[in-house]
Amino acid sequence: MKTSPLFSNIETGEAYYDDAKATYKGITIKTFILLLVTIIISGAVFFYLPQIMISGNLGSFLVVLFISSIVGFISVIVGRMSDKAAKIASFIYAICEGMVIGAISLIAELYVKGVVAIALGATLILFTIMLTLFATGVIRVGTKFRSFMYAFMITLIPVLIMTFVASIFITDVKTYLAILIFVEILYLAYGVFSLLLNFKEAQIVVDRGCSKASEWSVSLGLMVSLMYIFLEILRLILYITSMRRD
Repeated sequence: MKTSPLFSNIETGEAYYDDAKATYKGITIKTFILLLVTIIISGAVFFYLPQIMISGNLGSFLVVLFISSIVGFISVIVGRMSDKAAKIASFIYAICEGMVIGAISLIAELYVKGVVAIALGATLILFTIMLTLFATGVIRVGTKFRSFMYAFMITLIPVLIMTFVASIFITDVKTYLAILIFVEILYLAYGVFSLLLNFKEAQIVVDRGCSKASEWSVSLGLMVSLMYIFLEILRLILYITSMRRD
């Protein structure tokens, strides 16, 4: 994901400092708390959404879901720009994202049984692999890597446009699904690489003794990357399954 203004300020020595220093343990605990909130909210939506549909209140729920998406997006911007606002913004994001994840997971599970568990497992595996590669120094995140990420992100824009054009002119379902699978792999790769930027941000925050409050901003960045990866894996599995069925 895009580097936050907080991260940029840290690199230039303009970050906010106080006596309470950020630690890896603090970042880990905060990330776990946010994940737990997201899981609880998404689980509630997953199990109670069918009852909402039966009761005829689906329309109202969809409005709430739409508003949650907007609020969640705004909370990420606020939380990543200010470490002082990051704590509240992080919880707001976790709640809003939990609602969205829960609804999407239910739809995906109805289409492919067990897909949510597979996506969760794959997300955990990818996270572990990237953390290991970063911690052992196999992959180093420096100026070149960041330049690569920015170039990669810009490349994804025309890819998205070409995918839209393909949806208009390509009539063969399998061919179009093959294109979607390829595009999803690219977007998933971007999410996985973004984790490395999150790890680097955490390393700099801790090494430079930044404020304890900055842990929330780092955890929020990690949450965004993890949720993004989970959703991309979910979509990739659905596309592959659809292609096999057709």
